[in-house]
Amino acid sequence: MDSDSSYWSALSVAVALVAICSYYLAVTHAGGKARRRRWRQPPVVGTVFHQLYHFRRLHDYYTELCREHMTFQLLAAPGRRQIYTCEPAVVEHILRTNFPNYGKGPLNSDVLSDLFGEGIFAVDGDKWKTQRKIASYDFSTRALRDFSVDVFKRNAAKLAAVVSRHAATSTNQSMDFKGLLTRATMDSIFTIAFGQDLNTLDGSGEGTRFAAAFDDAGEYTLLRYLNPFWKVARLLNVGVEAKLKKRIKVVDEFVYKLIRARSDEFSKTKAHDTRVRDDLLSRFIQATTSESGTVNFKYLRDIVLNIVIAAKDSTSGSLAWFLYMSCKRPEVQEKIFHEIMEATNAGGRVSVDEFLQNLTDQALNKMHYLHAALTETLRLYPSENKQCFSDDVLPNGFNVNRGDAVFYMPYAMGRMEFLWGKDTEVYRPERWLDKNGVFQQESPFKFTAFQAGPRICLGKDFAYRQMKIFAAVLIRFFVFKLCNVDDSDIDYTCNRSGSPSNGYGKMSKSNAMGAEGGRAGGGDSSCYSPAAVTAAAGLVLVAICSYLAVAVTWRGGGKQKRRRAPLVGTMFHQLYHARRLHDYHTELSREHLTFRLLVPAAGRSQIYTCDPAVVEHILSTNFANGPFNYDNMRDLFGDGIFAVDGDKWKRQRKIASYDFSTRALRDFSGAVFKRNAAKLAAVVSNLAASNQSTDFQGLLMRATMDSIFAIAFGQDLNTLDSGGDGEGRRFAAAFDDSNEFTMLRYINLFWKLARLLNVGAEAKLVERIKVVDGFVCKLIRARSDELSNHKADGPNSRQDILSRFIEATTSDSGTVDYKYLRDIILNIVIAGKDTTAGSLAWFLYMVCKHPEVQEKICREAIEATNAGESVSIDEFSQSLTDQALNKMHYLHAALTETLRLYPAVPMDNKQCFSDDVLPNGFNVNKGDIVFYIPYAMGRMESLWGKDAEAFRPERWLDENGVFQQESPFKFKAFQAGPRICLGKEFAYRQMKIFAAVLLRFFVLKLHDDKEIVNYRTMITLSIDQGLHLTATAR
Repeated sequence: MDSDSSYWSALSVAVALVAICSYYLAVTHAGGKARRRRWRQPPVVGTVFHQLYHFRRLHDYYTELCREHMTFQLLAAPGRRQIYTCEPAVVEHILRTNFPNYGKGPLNSDVLSDLFGEGIFAVDGDKWKTQRKIASYDFSTRALRDFSVDVFKRNAAKLAAVVSRHAATSTNQSMDFKGLLTRATMDSIFTIAFGQDLNTLDGSGEGTRFAAAFDDAGEYTLLRYLNPFWKVARLLNVGVEAKLKKRIKVVDEFVYKLIRARSDEFSKTKAHDTRVRDDLLSRFIQATTSESGTVNFKYLRDIVLNIVIAAKDSTSGSLAWFLYMSCKRPEVQEKIFHEIMEATNAGGRVSVDEFLQNLTDQALNKMHYLHAALTETLRLYPSENKQCFSDDVLPNGFNVNRGDAVFYMPYAMGRMEFLWGKDTEVYRPERWLDKNGVFQQESPFKFTAFQAGPRICLGKDFAYRQMKIFAAVLIRFFVFKLCNVDDSDIDYTCNRSGSPSNGYGKMSKSNAMGAEGGRAGGGDSSCYSPAAVTAAAGLVLVAICSYLAVAVTWRGGGKQKRRRAPLVGTMFHQLYHARRLHDYHTELSREHLTFRLLVPAAGRSQIYTCDPAVVEHILSTNFANGPFNYDNMRDLFGDGIFAVDGDKWKRQRKIASYDFSTRALRDFSGAVFKRNAAKLAAVVSNLAASNQSTDFQGLLMRATMDSIFAIAFGQDLNTLDSGGDGEGRRFAAAFDDSNEFTMLRYINLFWKLARLLNVGAEAKLVERIKVVDGFVCKLIRARSDELSNHKADGPNSRQDILSRFIEATTSDSGTVDYKYLRDIILNIVIAGKDTTAGSLAWFLYMVCKHPEVQEKICREAIEATNAGESVSIDEFSQSLTDQALNKMHYLHAALTETLRLYPAVPMDNKQCFSDDVLPNGFNVNKGDIVFYIPYAMGRMESLWGKDAEAFRPERWLDENGVFQQESPFKFKAFQAGPRICLGKEFAYRQMKIFAAVLLRFFVLKLHDDKEIVNYRTMITLSIDQGLHLTATAR
């Protein structure tokens, strides 16, 4: 311990000296520039260190700040600021109005690249456009839609079987439903993305190890946004960065193995087999394989892994929050149940499989209340930041400089009274329904769970479909209750999907959740040793001195005044609050809708916002991912669409947009979703029969992993059935770990040093990415080889995204860029796996907190599907046609409400490419990072009214019960503007299918109503320690 302390003390002194010198030079330069021209800046409400301090409740911290300042900044490093906003106008500005000027930027690329590689979540430009184009096409195809629906239904049936067995055999025992949902969604997204079922629902094999590594990687990656020193930790390979490296190694090995296997399969069978593989990996292999037959495994790894990341945690996390909220509001469970029964017409004595057959798109579309309950969950617990490329002025009048990072915060936005009314923090699905009970959309710039604008989530419908299928199955057949009613608040993990921090369920003899810290800041607020805290304290002094120097310089200004977002803290505060990071942001957002955190020695500001106008500004105008995001994300996301800007982003976006728009992919994904929903329901059914509680988030993670892998890679991991093979589990675990470790880069200033030294989380990230790459590249190579072997027999008929990308990107000589395919597909996996599973987990959590929502969704599902009361799960799943799903307005509202409160990506950012002025009048400098905070935005009373923090699906419905959209710059679950999520409809479709199947056949209850559910600080918002629920067959 003494040597460790001495080491960290020496390191802190060295870094402090560097920081002081850097700050002195930067401030001197900034002072001269400021004297020449004063801009209107968002108020500085702290420094980036405050985010570390509030890491355990980060989103609530942001929400608190947003309540004071809709747009604010945290004092960051010289030369770039981090701006945070909860203003829909700002969100719309950055996502749509001035979209070209706001991208992921180097900030996001830097943080995310280790895990996301060059996948769509880590890139801008042509790389993003290419992946977006391919993904858009694939996600629009009927084949992928049907395939994903089948996957969702199959995994929903498996999940229901697990719950059923537990319910039948267990006596007063809890079940971690978050874990179940995580595993179920992991299985789903893996099946859709890679065409392989990880079978993580069974909890064994390589798929489970992959899922665990993937989750950890996501959390560690998020920490990079909060820790100014994460690069140092990565250089030294210490702490979280060392762990992230290991997790990414697991993820990469697993993913590359899958890609190579699929590529080899294509090469060997190409000449004599014209079958169409439905998974995304196969599609991307086909789309990107060169004429010479060369497959870029890294590219495929990044693309597909990004899809898995997007779909797994976000959906399972949202479903977990949904179940939690429905348990808190048992009347919501009942409403969902009755809605499911009415929508499906499956009868009262049907099996899960029969019920799933009736869970058609038509039935799902009828489930307006379920949709509203899920949406209300997403409002309060969104599962998901932009960097400015040139100087800009936000709609609120604040200036944004080139390079600034602008964060919009869906979590905080979902809690703003000015957006959602006085009941903004009340879970009320009815807010999404009109007087006729029809789901009503909100602006995607207000409800930002799926982003908005050009980068709007491609998998939104997929996510909703999976969540609705899972929710419908669970609530149809089970009644869920929290284990301990008297202590029912749960917390979240600080990851990109913001999932609940603990599993939860019913009938626990012991504390099944073991909450590490509630929103009030209790428990362990830091994951760092005393030596690390001592080092951080020294760095805080540097931040204070730097801040004072900057303040003096600003006060001595020149001729032209520049308005800055209020400084509310430093990056170290984010590390301190890492375990509650989103709540910390929410708290700040309540004070300042736009604020700044000080980032020492980074040469930029970090601006955070919950202002929809600012979000719109950065998503539509002068912001992109930028080098900040690319640097953070490239190790995992590569050059995938989530990490790149410019031509790379445009190219991927173009391909993805086309693919996601095809009927073939739509049908293919729908089939996958239904199949996995049925499998999930079967698992839950077995659990219900045994009367055991289980981790539903884990089930959902496995189900969505299976779905996205099937869609992305054309390979079913089968993680829901048996936990998948060992390699699949290792990939899933490494993928999740890589996600976490990558996120840590955003809050660790020294992650690059840690990476250089290969210590801490960075060392672990390297290991995890190696696992991910190995697994993905194996799949890509196998698919590429398969396509090469089939090429002589005619056009490929594989429907998975990987195959499409291989075909679209293969050169005339037959060369396949495996790295490019890895990045593209891995980004899709990231997008499709975590986001959907996390959102479904939050959804299930919310409907467990509100059982009346469950009942409404169940009734709506039954009515929408006309499946009768006695259908099997499979029959009900098949009845979940597009028409049926479109009728499920309440289910859509419930999912959307879940995404409002628990957005799959609770915090996102863009880097400013040129000096800018935000719509709120704050100045943003070139290179500044502007964070928008969907988590905080969903909690802003200014956006959602006095009941902003209430789970109320009805807020999304008009008087006729029809779902009403909100501005994507207010509801930021699927982004907005040019980068609006291409998979938005995919996500909704998967979530609705999963939710409809689960709630149609089960009544879900929290295992312990007294347990506090928290989120895990990752890139996506997932429930920390799982979601333990009990299921009772209906």
